[in-house]
Order: sequence, then C-alpha cells, then structure tokens
Amino acid sequence: MRFLLLLLWLYGVLPAVVAEEARSPSLTFCYEDKESFPWVMPDGSGLNLLLLKQVAATLDLQVSWVAVPWRRCLSGLEKGAYDGAFAASYMPERLVHGVYPLDSDGRVDESKRLHTQVYALYSRKDNAVGWNGSEFRQLEGAIGTLSGFSIVDFLRLHGAAVVESSRDPEALLYMLATRRVQAVALQALRADHVLEGNAELAAVIEKASLPLETKAYYLMLSHRLQRHQPQLVEQIWAEIQRQRESPAYREQLNLLLQP
Repeated sequence: MRFLLLLLWLYGVLPAVVAEEARSPSLTFCYEDKESFPWVMPDGSGLNLLLLKQVAATLDLQVSWVAVPWRRCLSGLEKGAYDGAFAASYMPERLVHGVYPLDSDGRVDESKRLHTQVYALYSRKDNAVGWNGSEFRQLEGAIGTLSGFSIVDFLRLHGAAVVESSRDPEALLYMLATRRVQAVALQALRADHVLEGNAELAAVIEKASLPLETKAYYLMLSHRLQRHQPQLVEQIWAEIQRQRESPAYREQLNLLLQP
C-alpha cells in the first residue's frame, strides 16, 4: 500500500487528489435579475448579497452569483444548474425545486431566514378599494402583482382576480395609475422605494394602512447539494442566522432603511 501511494505521489496523482480535497467548495447562487430594494441592488450593494458574501467568506466558499429571471432561477435550481436560489418565500410547491432550512419538527425554520418582507396593497387615491386585514373592500377589478411571486396564491384565496403581466414593480404601478388594474400587491419596501423616486406615481397612488401579508425569505439550496454535502448545507443556513444577527449587518440594515 505504501509502495502504491509512493508511486501515485511520484507521478503527480496524489498531490492532485490532496489539492482537490483541500480546495474550497465552489457553488453557484442565482437571484432575480430585477432590483429589489434593499435586498438586491444593481450595484451589488443589496443586503441579501452583502449577507451571503459574508457567509461565503466566513465558510471559505467560492461562490458565483448569477442574476436571471426568477422562474429560470428556480428551474435551474431544480435541474442542478444552481446550488442556491434567493430570496424565496416558502411555498410547498417549490419543494420540487430545492430545500428550505427546517427545524427539529420538520417545519420551515424562520430563524434561518435571509429577511422578512411585508406585502401591501396599493391603489389610486381616487379609488375606494381597500383591505381591512381580512378581506378586500369594494374590489371590482383585478389586482396586479409580479409574475411568479407567492402573493398570487394569497390574493386568489381572498377572492381577487390577479394579473401577472409584469416583472417590474414600476411598470405595475404605471398600470395602476392608468387604471389597467384596480390595485396592485407588492413588497412594501420595494414599491415605496419606487414611489419615493417617482413624483408622478406618488401623486396618484397610496398604500393601504394594513399589510396584506408578512413573509420570511430564504436561501433555497439544491437537492443535489443536500444529498452530497448535507453538513455544508446546514453550515450555510446556520451562518446566515449568525451573520443576520451580527452588529455589523444590523448597522448596514439600519443605514439602508433609515428615512
């Protein structure tokens, strides 16, 4: 056996094997190719990217970041083209694409989330449609929302007709302003950011006082990664929790969200 190892070393095989074992894991994470303030920004300053890059640095992971349409991101995760996809709220039908962090009872572990996001209803100021916390008021037309997002199920469950014709929050708000839909349901931070930068839209659109739904968002990981490196999967989710609660991250969060 020693003789065989010596031969492998002499011919350069064993050093290559040792180097392969010592090499940092190389992963590819995908995310939606649209701005999602403050979590993903075009210049790479979004809080999700900041958080996950710190996770990668701490765990010594080599991560490639790929921006693609959200449906393609989930599809690629399922096919093994990507090792992770973010940021995904929990939907049982998404389990075919990948895995979420789970607690000891087999439920989604919200402590391992990337962030929490509030969905809100937006309408024209001259329209009486509203949300009272449990049902829509005077809703006669359709509600617009982003294509492929989990809020669609919530809206339909509460009796709304839904239009998923856009991947751009600003385009949806223009649809509302021009009365192509009666209301829109959007992530509040994202929509508020658009309105703050667009006086034309802000002049005619208002946000309902009560939120529609509050959701936790996660880094989903691939079934392949879980099968082959289950310990690494748990390490990534545990480090997300640790970094999210760190003073350095909280400081960046407060800086981005301050008025």
